[in-house]
Amino acid sequence: MASRNKDERAHVNALVKAIQKNSPGVYVFVDRDAGTARHTSSGWDFMLVKDGRVVFCEAKEEKGKLSEWQELTRAMVRGVSGTPYRVVRFWENGEFFTVDDGKKIAISDATIQDFIQG
Repeated sequence: MASRNKDERAHVNALVKAIQKNSPGVYVFVDRDAGTARHTSSGWDFMLVKDGRVVFCEAKEEKGKLSEWQELTRAMVRGVSGTPYRVVRFWENGEFFTVDDGKKIAISDATIQDFIQG
């Protein structure tokens, strides 16, 4: 399990770098403890903000499932505030990702538009 978490963190870091490079002006907050060693128990892994729009994102490796706490957090974020909560899945050793099980996108091509839809 630790190895998958390490891979997930590396994939999140690469994705965040690509989003920042390809979408200037995006604020990104990655939810980690002070030592950047693990995620906290917030129920999401990173948050994107652009032009007053906010998106909460939970990262998973391929077929990973949301925990009960993450499911509750997603329901609260969506239901109470109407804010998007996206499940980001990494594929092919982190070369590609999907948002809410949509089409595969190369990490290097990631933009804020992949997350802020509609």
